[in-house]
Amino acid sequence: MNNYKAAKIYFTLFFILSSFVLAGEKNFSFKPEKPTPATKITVTYNPQSTVLEKSSWIKVYVSEYSKSIDLTEEYDMVKKGGVWTGSFVTTDTATGLVIRFKGEEGFDDNVKKLYLVNLYDKSGKYLAGTFGGLATGYASWFQAFEIDPDPETAFKLFNKEFELNPSLKKDYISTYLYLVRNINKENPDGIITKEIEEIAAANSGSQDDLWLLLSLYRSHRMTDKAALIETEYKEKYPDGKHIPILKFADYRQLKSSAEKIDFLKEYESSYPDNQYISYMYNEIFSLLQKENNIPKVIELLSSYKDANAMIYNSVAWSLYESGNDLNLAEELALKGIQLAKEEIEKPKGKRPQLYTTPEWKDSRKRTAGMIMDTYGAILLKQNKNTEAEKILTEAVQLMNREEAEINGRYVSSLLANGKYELAKKELEDFFSKVVNTSGMKEMLKESFIKTGGTESGFDSYFRKFEDAAKAKIIAKLQKEMINEPAPQFTLTDLNGKSVSLSDFKGKVVIVDFWATWCGPCLSSFPGMKQAVEKYESTGSAKFLFLNTWENVEDKKLNAADFIKKNNYPFHVLLDDKNEVVSSFKVRGIPTKFILDGTGNIRFKSVGFSGNTDEMVEEIGIMISMLE
Repeated sequence: MNNYKAAKIYFTLFFILSSFVLAGEKNFSFKPEKPTPATKITVTYNPQSTVLEKSSWIKVYVSEYSKSIDLTEEYDMVKKGGVWTGSFVTTDTATGLVIRFKGEEGFDDNVKKLYLVNLYDKSGKYLAGTFGGLATGYASWFQAFEIDPDPETAFKLFNKEFELNPSLKKDYISTYLYLVRNINKENPDGIITKEIEEIAAANSGSQDDLWLLLSLYRSHRMTDKAALIETEYKEKYPDGKHIPILKFADYRQLKSSAEKIDFLKEYESSYPDNQYISYMYNEIFSLLQKENNIPKVIELLSSYKDANAMIYNSVAWSLYESGNDLNLAEELALKGIQLAKEEIEKPKGKRPQLYTTPEWKDSRKRTAGMIMDTYGAILLKQNKNTEAEKILTEAVQLMNREEAEINGRYVSSLLANGKYELAKKELEDFFSKVVNTSGMKEMLKESFIKTGGTESGFDSYFRKFEDAAKAKIIAKLQKEMINEPAPQFTLTDLNGKSVSLSDFKGKVVIVDFWATWCGPCLSSFPGMKQAVEKYESTGSAKFLFLNTWENVEDKKLNAADFIKKNNYPFHVLLDDKNEVVSSFKVRGIPTKFILDGTGNIRFKSVGFSGNTDEMVEEIGIMISMLE
């Protein structure tokens, strides 16, 4: 490359990418100006006009990437005047960084843009991979930060990476071609075929080159060519490093648990440390539990040297729910607790890339808390109330008193042991912090009466908690309020009628994405029924339940049978092609969007907390805020 062309490329890069590199420059800066890997970087952050403006503490969260995200870590910052500073040293493999700041109010992610730091080589040029790695973030893993994928930006960054470093194209080709298919609507197949042909022409016959080519052919449904490459790989490398993956594909074709177990045993003997072994064990455990074949589960557990705490928890909980063999359930839960406690101090696995070291330890504590809750539930069912209270007290502490269902079970143990004063005190705290279930109101009423209150005086006593909870919900919703145009759609309902979002202009509309296989969706439906009956009948809002992500032959019949069986008064629309759920950029269900009368999305709610009353109350508050 001549000097003129190189200068032109770098000038173009700076011009096009300055909006990324300098994003949030009024609030954020760093030194040195051109940091290299494995060097100390000092960041300066001014929270003025951000969500962290009034925070008394701030941490900087640094996510390193190379080909994709490598690790995330958090560092303390020091305040001087109105500005915060913090320092850290990157690893020698990083090619770039994305940064967020955290304080009492949550995260400042630069309005979903993140704060970006490119890395450089020793000559001061952009480090190879700094734009390619960033592109993978925009294409996928930024979703972990609740940032929607940005295919257009990712595509531009990839092209700039390839312009600077053509040899790296092969490293990112799978994600790049995925973007081609999503961005280029005119001739994606032609472009993709040409790109794959170039990869094929450069094929050296090595294991990695053959495997990449096989993966590309498979991904883009070039089945004949994929079959030829697979045959070539198997003949050339019968003991190659990718052979276990090819053999694992045979497992996916098996149906019965017996067949899967036989395959697993042979596979484990041939490839004892392979990553797919844990997947197979977990899937088989789940299948055996559905078959209610607990003896086989126990037999398989005894031979699984890497069984983790959550497997024991799952089996113990199944036994608890069925009420069968609670002694065995207790034994399994205890084993799970033992493993979970060992993990807290000496983890066997590798830290997940998106967890900081403290977050990872907290997640391991929460795992222990979940299993202690299971153990406590088993003890309560056996009327071992003293032991239950002890373990549930520890469980609540490990969960930071934030899990409403576990809080409720803990209070149940207090009531079972006649500790009404303590139960009342704890319930008051849980209601004040809005970490309660619907059923905990009756627990508070019982505690209130047992400690000298009267039934007639309970409502006025409880009203202060309801008012406080409502104030907290309003404050939270005000911070979460957005204003984005909703994707327009027209779908067919269960009666065969065509329904468009625009039909309800002028109304507040709640769009709820759900599926019949989605446990949290179904758990939320009794509350959603209350919300429909309370708010739709008065004309305050319109509820649309979009059935999506179903994997059945007759999606209409599947949804209709479910609604009829449960007698839900829901207006169900069929997102048969999963196009609407994609246009709303939904990453998991249930997800609800609350739209104002002009068709703009003002609130987004993901998941279900388990608190029906709170959900109904929150929906009502959102509706009233938009009327």
